[in-house]
Amino acid sequence: MNISETVDNVIQYIIRMIEKAKGYIDQVIDFFNMLKDNIEALLEYIDEKIEHIQSIISELKYHEEMAA
Repeated sequence: MNISETVDNVIQYIIRMIEKAKGYIDQVIDFFNMLKDNIEALLEYIDEKIEHIQSIISELKYHEEMAA
């Protein structure tokens, strides 16, 4: 094996490692995008529950005022 083949092999190895790393990075990006979507959905759910609780509190206050 001459120097040219050795250099070529090293370069090919480095390219394969870079492509593998790119695949991992893409998976990490996909994970965080999914996590962001799930967090947004959770926050929306929490907002809906807060609004529901606020409406119940308002109704309870109304009935309390009517009873007084």
